[in-house]
Amino acid sequence: MERSLALNDYEIEFSKILEWLKKNSAKKILVQAPDGLKKISRLISEKLEEEGYEAYLSGSHAWGGCDIAVNEARTMGIDTILHVGHHGFVGARTTEVRVLFVPVHYQGEFTDALVNALEDIKRNSFKKITLGVTVELHRRLHEIENLALKSGFHVETGSLENITGLIIGCNYASLRDAEAVLIVAGGRFHAIGAALWMGIPVWRVDPYLKSYEKVDVRPIISRRLRDISSAMDAHSFLVVVSTKTGQARPVLAQSIKKRLLRENRKADIVVIDEISKDVLLNFGHYDAYVNTACPRLTIDDPDIFPGPVINPGELKYVLGKKLEGYDSRDLFRFDFSTGA
Repeated sequence: MERSLALNDYEIEFSKILEWLKKNSAKKILVQAPDGLKKISRLISEKLEEEGYEAYLSGSHAWGGCDIAVNEARTMGIDTILHVGHHGFVGARTTEVRVLFVPVHYQGEFTDALVNALEDIKRNSFKKITLGVTVELHRRLHEIENLALKSGFHVETGSLENITGLIIGCNYASLRDAEAVLIVAGGRFHAIGAALWMGIPVWRVDPYLKSYEKVDVRPIISRRLRDISSAMDAHSFLVVVSTKTGQARPVLAQSIKKRLLRENRKADIVVIDEISKDVLLNFGHYDAYVNTACPRLTIDDPDIFPGPVINPGELKYVLGKKLEGYDSRDLFRFDFSTGA
């Protein structure tokens, strides 16, 4: 018998969770979820306790599939993590503890906002669009696509890790060549990433606020060019490494440091779990920072770095001392020699 849990327009297939836990002989379970889904993680934990499992709640942020609460699990002797709200591992897998990714399906109504967005795209004379959704909305992709087709659009939709239309904050490979992009996701986060990756007009529909807008990333591009220009003249760099499971890139950081040293620049490496301005300021002044952790920090929260910050893919512009041909896709790339 199928059993589901529902809370505030969200639905979870609880029977599938129980089936997986039984198959994997789970006993002690840590329920991890992003901040906006913490109440759902509490509901899951309570239901697991009713089923006879020993359940714990994770208090960490859970930024994505790159951020698995392995340390919390180790502390409590946990054998299984239920990671709620993300599609799967990002960056690297962990084998220290079993992890089940639990999708949360949004059931709320947002047709009016979607219709308004499609009409706005049409007013701008675009006919070919590509669609992207977050994991909690991938079951709604068919209705989104049908509405776009009925509105007269030619629709292109790809897939990411076998999930049609899926986008995540650091990967937009599912988006296809088109004249414009339509993103259905909460907030501006994913739409901003899509605009930087695609370089074409992007509209977003927020299914939770029932709103839509065209995304403007020009201020972000301006900030990127300014930071890169400042880093060209920098003599001292701090290369930032994250300890998060899917964000740790120590080999990359070491390669960047060696390259900077060859360029007669000073470079240190700092290893941090939660990157913050206060932590970085403790090390004193650096002319510039290289962020090898989540690439979105440089895009969405650059001011947590006390000085100009660049991502690895942008380092080639600093070393080459020119901004010509800047490609915002390099924000998401980690090869600092070619940007590939």
